[in-house]
Amino acid sequence: MKNFQALLAGVKETDQANEYSAHVDATWLQGRTAFGGLSTALIVKAMLEVIPADRQLRSVAVMFVGPVPEGDHRIKLRELRVGGSVTHMQGELLCDGEVAATVSAAFGKNRQSAASLAGPVMPDVVAPDSIQALPYIEGLTPTFTQHFDMRICSGGLPFSQSESADFSLWLRFKETGTADLAALIAIADVPPMPGLNMIKAPGIGSSLSWYLEFPQALSKADMLDWWFCDYRSQAAGNGYFHNYATIWDADGKAVMFSRQVATVFEK
Repeated sequence: MKNFQALLAGVKETDQANEYSAHVDATWLQGRTAFGGLSTALIVKAMLEVIPADRQLRSVAVMFVGPVPEGDHRIKLRELRVGGSVTHMQGELLCDGEVAATVSAAFGKNRQSAASLAGPVMPDVVAPDSIQALPYIEGLTPTFTQHFDMRICSGGLPFSQSESADFSLWLRFKETGTADLAALIAIADVPPMPGLNMIKAPGIGSSLSWYLEFPQALSKADMLDWWFCDYRSQAAGNGYFHNYATIWDADGKAVMFSRQVATVFEK
């Protein structure tokens, strides 16, 4: 069983131009595919290998095209444009030659500006240590969740037929090490999507598209640090949920905004 850092360290250049190798371990699957946070993190990791350090990740747009099974895969990068301040880059995760996920990312330098707006204030919530952890149950909960610690603060659990799709939770990795942007991206996709808590079992939820914004540079963090996620649904119907989330770090600083179009299959 490989941990997250081992999988990210496995992203290496191949002998082909603008191409990287990547591996997905069986313990990181969600059904028959790698969970979307890992697929996205692998592509962004390859991008960070070539982007200058003074250009911070500002936004990521992801399309989940097909399954990413266990095994060895390829990442293909394409530089769309390098401007004076912003670099636009595109990446594809290829499985057996087929596109499984695409990422379009913007990396930008800091600019001098007199305008500044504070991010949203983190809600006053119960500390994670006082909340019971969600258990990992082999064969019932998604396989990849064994790598994470999740603690629900508000809202209903998946398949609880809750009246609201909204919920919030604390979450963190179960491994040590430095948490970088790739780790933050993975964390953002760990929670069960809003909507699954409104239906009864059995049912399946799947991300169709995902958009992330990073309002400020990530402070030094550890993989065992807690992150707080407030996840809400803006609208839903005909099997599709339009969701958005804010993630705060352990110091209460908003570090990521997320939007998602997700599908829910009720059986």
